[in-house]
Amino acid sequence: MKITNVITHLLTSRWTDDPAFPHALHSTAVIRIETDSGVDGLGESTWGYFAPEAVPAMVEYFKPVLMGKDPMEISKLTRELVDDSVWWSRSGAGCSVISGIELALWDLRGKILKQPVHQLLGGAVRHRVPVYASGGPSLWPVEDLVRKVDYYAKMGYRATKISTDYYDIPSTDELQHQGRINMVKFPFSQKLDVLVEGFTKLREVFGHDIDLAVDGHQGAVPNPIPVSEAVSIVEALEPFRLRFYEEPLAYTNIDGYCELRARSQIPIAGGESLCGLDQFHSLIARGGVHMIQPDIGFVGGISETVRIMHHAEASNISTTIHTGASMGPSLAASWHLAAASYSVDWLEHVLAATSIQKDMLIDDFSVNDGTVGVPTAPGLGVKLTPELIEKYRFVPSSGERT
Repeated sequence: MKITNVITHLLTSRWTDDPAFPHALHSTAVIRIETDSGVDGLGESTWGYFAPEAVPAMVEYFKPVLMGKDPMEISKLTRELVDDSVWWSRSGAGCSVISGIELALWDLRGKILKQPVHQLLGGAVRHRVPVYASGGPSLWPVEDLVRKVDYYAKMGYRATKISTDYYDIPSTDELQHQGRINMVKFPFSQKLDVLVEGFTKLREVFGHDIDLAVDGHQGAVPNPIPVSEAVSIVEALEPFRLRFYEEPLAYTNIDGYCELRARSQIPIAGGESLCGLDQFHSLIARGGVHMIQPDIGFVGGISETVRIMHHAEASNISTTIHTGASMGPSLAASWHLAAASYSVDWLEHVLAATSIQKDMLIDDFSVNDGTVGVPTAPGLGVKLTPELIEKYRFVPSSGERT
C-alpha cells in the first residue's frame, strides 16, 4: 500500500451552538492522506485555528516526503518529516502540521486494520472517559456566567473551566466583518474582585455538584502576568477548592511555575503551548506543574503525546488533554488516547464548533454524568464528505488572533 495524495481541507463553522455565547466563527485545517487501496485517513492541525491559510502551503512542502511511502510506517514517516524541516518544525506551525499528518496516518492504520485507534495503543483501560466543558464561560457579567454553567450542567457535564478574563461580544456588523470574538483583559486591580465574585456566585448556585477550574490564558500571550500576580490569584481562589489553575504564567517562565506550584494549594496545569518532549522536559523534570496539558494537534501527534505522558507519569504528574481548537480528528484522537491511558485525568471538550464536531465524529460523544463512552469505529472514527466540505465552506481570514 502506498500514499498517493495529501490534501488539506479548510473548514469554517460557527463558534458555538450555546445560545448564551456569541456566534463568531471557528476555522480548522483537516489533512487527508489518500492511498492506492482506496482507504484514506483524516487528521487535523491546531494551526488551522490560528492561521488556516498557512497550512496548505506547509502540507504541500511535506507532500514529497510522503508520496509513494507505506502509510503503516508512522514512526519512520514522522521522523522523515521532522528531519526534512528540522530548522523550522520543532515548534509552532511546522510541528502542528506534522501533528495533523501523523493523526491522519493513525486514522489510516486503524481503518486498514479495522480497529479503533485506542486498540492500537494497547486497548481501553476504562469504560467511560471523564470530560469537562470548556470554551465559553467567562467571569463577567456574573449573570451570564451562571447561565452558561447551568447550560453545561444540563448537558451532562460535571466540571467546567472559567476564564480569568471575559469575552467581548461584538456587534452583528463586527462579527460579519471580522468573524471572531475578542478576549478582554481585566486590570489586575479589578481582576481579583471579579474572580472572587464570580466563583462565590457559582458555589452559591451549584455548591460542589460542579467541579470548577480556572484558565489564566498566559501561556503564549504578549505581556503575561508576573509570578506575584499569579500567587495573589491562587491565594484569592483557594477557598473555592478548584480542580486546577491552567496557564497561570508564560510557558517560558519555568522558574515562575516552580515557585507558584510550591506556594499553591490549587493544582497547577500547563503545556498547551509546548511542542514535543524537548519543550516539556524542563517543566516536568523541575516539577513546575501538577498536571500537563499537551494538545495532540499541536505537540507532534499521538506518538509524541504518549512519550510526553510517560515522561510525566514517571514524575507523578498526570495529564489533562487539551483540545482547544479541535473540530473533529484532533478531538477524536484525544478521546482515543484518554480511553487507553490511566494517567489521563480529564479530556477537555471545547463547546465550540459543536455542529461540525457532531457531523464529523462517527461515534456518539454524548455526555452523561460528566463522562463519555469509548469510541468503537475503526481508526479515529471521523468522516469528511463532499457535503460537509460544502456545508462548512471556508471563510478567509477567520483564524483567531491573540
